[in-house]
Amino acid sequence: MQLSVIIVSYNVEAFLAQCLVSVERAIKHYYEASGKKDAIEVFVVDNISVDDTTEMVKTKFPWVKLIENKENVGFSIANNQAIKISEAKYVLLLNPDTVVQEDTFTECMTFADATPKLGCLGVPMFDGTGTFLPESKRGIPTPWASFCRISGLFHLGPGSENLNSYYAGHLSADETNKIEILCGAFMWMRRETLLEVGMLDEDFFMYGEDIDLSWRIIEGGWDNYYFSGTRIIHYKGESTKKGSLNYVTIFYNAMLIFAAKHFEGSQASIFNMFIRIAIYARAGVSIIRRVLSKISWPVLEGFALHVGLFILLGFYSDYSGILYDKSVTIKALCIYSVFWVFTLYLFGGYDKPWIPRRVIRGIAVGSLVLIAGYGLLPEALRFSRAILLLGPFWFAAVVILGRISLGGWRLNAKPTSRLIIASPTESTAISNMLDSVELRGNISESTTVIGPDEINTVFDVVRIKSIGEVVFSGRDVSATDIITALSSLVNKTVVCRIAWTDDGSVMGAGGPGPDPVTELDQAIYGLSARRSKRILDLLSSLTLLLFSPLLILSGRSPWISRSFRVLLGKATWVGIDAPGKESRPSVFNAVENDDDRIKERMNLAYARKYNWFEDLKLVFRALFIRS
Repeated sequence: MQLSVIIVSYNVEAFLAQCLVSVERAIKHYYEASGKKDAIEVFVVDNISVDDTTEMVKTKFPWVKLIENKENVGFSIANNQAIKISEAKYVLLLNPDTVVQEDTFTECMTFADATPKLGCLGVPMFDGTGTFLPESKRGIPTPWASFCRISGLFHLGPGSENLNSYYAGHLSADETNKIEILCGAFMWMRRETLLEVGMLDEDFFMYGEDIDLSWRIIEGGWDNYYFSGTRIIHYKGESTKKGSLNYVTIFYNAMLIFAAKHFEGSQASIFNMFIRIAIYARAGVSIIRRVLSKISWPVLEGFALHVGLFILLGFYSDYSGILYDKSVTIKALCIYSVFWVFTLYLFGGYDKPWIPRRVIRGIAVGSLVLIAGYGLLPEALRFSRAILLLGPFWFAAVVILGRISLGGWRLNAKPTSRLIIASPTESTAISNMLDSVELRGNISESTTVIGPDEINTVFDVVRIKSIGEVVFSGRDVSATDIITALSSLVNKTVVCRIAWTDDGSVMGAGGPGPDPVTELDQAIYGLSARRSKRILDLLSSLTLLLFSPLLILSGRSPWISRSFRVLLGKATWVGIDAPGKESRPSVFNAVENDDDRIKERMNLAYARKYNWFEDLKLVFRALFIRS
């Protein structure tokens, strides 16, 4: 066996299919050029993809040796799994989002055979637009090289060995040269070399392992080569969004591992400082971008409302003959506009998906409060009841027309597909039941089914398959797992439901009855519920701190520290025992029961339809009855 090609895949079905087609053609070219058959084997190691990757490989490429992992073990471990069972003279680590030329294997094999000291080989890589990728050849990421790369200083001297040593800018992209660091998207290695220096370091989950291995190959006395005799296409990072904070964190943490392993003393300290600065800077940019994206729409609608109210007041002034002080008018209308926008936000008018009833409710409540409080306003601000009566209609028109015209609010929009989490038998019963009952919203005919033991993949399934509705089997999926899944879906605009069946008969949420499907649109991890819960926490903790002298005198001083924790977001007053990234520690449990099964069901009942008033009652009882 001459070559073992190893491809690690994670939710890139379409790219992997294209990659394997190109690999198959390259194998055929090598057979024809060398006359050697059965000299190349191909491994695909799948890290529990949810996009039908494994079925595609089995159906379209049955000659591939497929390894199916039960969890996402990362890039290094997955590659090592295949390396350990490979038998060839050479090992090629190949990304699934690459396309190799027909002559790639032939040319690389010829060059490697003619270069005895070759430990690892890389080739020129181009992206989907035909642009050369500078990471095809790299130098050792010393603190200075890393600083030039992170700061963008290397752009000032792309051909400079001093400013652009990170990308080996002094070496021509069109010439074969010895280099220091190769890219993990295409690493052609001699098996003998791997046996001497070791396989990929499994401390690296993703990113950095190629730099580490390249360095160890050089330290082992072998040479790394950038070979210009063939080329590949690399679409770059399809399994991970490179602009995301998550990507930046994973990448730079990998660099910290690398520095701790290979640098010492001041060099390691400087490198770590640069990396941490880069992480914090990227995190800051991400936070600013997120804040701007959240406030841009309310600010835009608030401005449109303010301008409209000013115009309406002008018409009313002409009609009634009443003249208003412009400076006072601007201030008053600004207060009105801000309050209307705030109540719209408070009632979920800016939560996605945008739902008409939330908008109507928010504007209506804001209008009623303004009208009711009109008499309490200072005399200078009480200038026109007509504005309070006409304003809601103008604001509603701004919101509805603006969102429809900009494509943000599509009436009767359909979720793209449905996900059912249940056993095969139960999923069939649930599908039939869902077709027979009337549900809020329309769902397309596309349905995906995963088993209860795969519920940890629900986030990836929703993301990859554009799921619009998630249905949990109340019979097969535990309440704890449902709550955990809801936590993972907190930022996804999906409809969540629980379907209750028992031996084929329809069951309601509390037993036999006409309600076979439990809606989870008010679940505790929803935006509206989280907002209500946080507002309750803030107001109640501030109130308690205001009366802290009374708490001390009455022997309730522990409530002061509790209030500070809640105010700072370190805890919430009331919660449930459920894992999840959105779960804060709670001061009090919403459910107290020694029976685990009953407690689990009561936790689900609390989570599926959150009511802030129930939290307030529990805190009140704890303060005045338990204490």
